[in-house]
Amino acid sequence: MSNQNPGCLGSLLKLIGIEKGTTSDEHTEMKLPYAIRDDFLSPAELSFYQVLNQVVDSSGVICPKVSLGDIFFVKAKDKSKHTTYLNKINRKHIDFLICDTATMKPVVGVELDDSSHSRQDRIKRDEFVNKLFSDAGLPLVRIANKRSYTVSEIKERIYPFLQKEADTSKEFETQVNSNQDTNEPTCKKCGSSMTRRIAKSGERKGKAFYGCSNFPKCREVVAID
Repeated sequence: MSNQNPGCLGSLLKLIGIEKGTTSDEHTEMKLPYAIRDDFLSPAELSFYQVLNQVVDSSGVICPKVSLGDIFFVKAKDKSKHTTYLNKINRKHIDFLICDTATMKPVVGVELDDSSHSRQDRIKRDEFVNKLFSDAGLPLVRIANKRSYTVSEIKERIYPFLQKEADTSKEFETQVNSNQDTNEPTCKKCGSSMTRRIAKSGERKGKAFYGCSNFPKCREVVAID
């Protein structure tokens, strides 16, 4: 059989991506051009993280460099401008996010501000982030970057939010508001409609409640007495 006429076998091999006469080395998949960064946290961020870790201890979970798009969502009433609002947060991140140990619900954000935050573009960015956290009801603490920190100074700024969350978590109905209306209410948190559901477990097993239709992004519930 000549090279000009490979026959049925050659055609079949070519069809599945194998050229007759080639070696296996030639078909080795080329590796993607990526490598692990050694500076996931900068020296300043790592120094602060180590102190923050002592402050938080077992009271929360510290998540570094979290995208704002993973923390917040666009409310239902803003659907006409959903993409615009989403793009405003998707490419921004918070330096540290402290979450509840049991639910991983965001408790407080922490920004480490270095000299770059004095630039005009960063000032506008910080103003937007400040308003975002404020309007969404999530605390944000800004810490000035410096060579060293003490546990006491960071604890003074952060711990009140951790303690508040711990006290709230002791109550079973943290997000539940009693409502006697039989009409399906509108979610007070995100503006979406709420649907009637039956609790399948817990202390309220078998009892009816209204749950936000935007679940799991929004977990707002209203008890039906």
